[in-house]
Amino acid sequence: MRKELVFVVAAWCFVLTSVVPVRAAERNTVLIAGGEVTGYYLPVAGALCRVINKERPRGMTCAVVPSSGSAANLAMLRAGEVDLALVQSKAAQQAAAGEEGFREAGPMTGLRAAMALHGEVAVVVTRPGSGIEHLGDIKGKRVNLGSPGSFQRAMAETVIDASGLSQGDLSVLVELDLDEQVVELCRGNIDAAVFTGIHPMDEVQAAIDECGATLVSIRSKSMDAFLRKVPSVSRFVVKGGTYDGQKEDIAAIGFKTLLVSDRLASDDVAGVIRAVWGNFTAFTRLHPVLRGLSKGEATRDGIPIPMNEGAARVHGEGGGK
Repeated sequence: MRKELVFVVAAWCFVLTSVVPVRAAERNTVLIAGGEVTGYYLPVAGALCRVINKERPRGMTCAVVPSSGSAANLAMLRAGEVDLALVQSKAAQQAAAGEEGFREAGPMTGLRAAMALHGEVAVVVTRPGSGIEHLGDIKGKRVNLGSPGSFQRAMAETVIDASGLSQGDLSVLVELDLDEQVVELCRGNIDAAVFTGIHPMDEVQAAIDECGATLVSIRSKSMDAFLRKVPSVSRFVVKGGTYDGQKEDIAAIGFKTLLVSDRLASDDVAGVIRAVWGNFTAFTRLHPVLRGLSKGEATRDGIPIPMNEGAARVHGEGGGK
């Protein structure tokens, strides 16, 4: 805990020095819409700014703009208040198409991806004696999908779809909040639950510690077809040892965080990506969620919208290998 606190304090030293009000930006300053102070988007945006400010591509500097998340970031990008933004892959796909919450504002036809970053990953956790060893075994079981309208619920529904099953195949569909899942799982009131977030999650470890819960890989015969149909979803692996008592790698799925642009010139985007690639090892060490990210993943995984021309040019030059 003490080491984590030291890391957080050190990380915020460089993030906060890069945070500026939107109206304070100068023309040669690239503004990146991040996220909330308590979240991951803001420090990741700070990590991007750190390498950009080191390299100053095309004479540019960089600053972070705090926000409430993907929807707010896309709104600022649409309004021209920022140059780049961190957004969830699913939100990017919906914004580009003008779907769901972006229907009234209309499609963002100029929305382009620059790179993929960390992901929010869903895992299936089962109680001892549930009889669930493979994802298909959840058929006929009591599974918590989460509260209606929540991100946890959206991810649980995505897991069900990826499994090739439907909600009707479950014995009981439960709607517990995330903080209720561990207690009900360990009491035997549900057989499985979907936990989504940045791993390791305290809630998953608590279920393992309290009742010997286990993680089940998210695999199915229909997975390849599902991922082609839903390009905003990516494969992930929760490495063995991520949780105490977890020996095997666990296959998982989730949504990537994307760095996106709208009006920023393609040469400027190319400069940003070159700055990141030139400092990639150091960049991935600036925050725990970036550790393990590869250049290959950053150029292809979970990107459901077109690639920015400048970013694609850098990738084509071998910068993403």
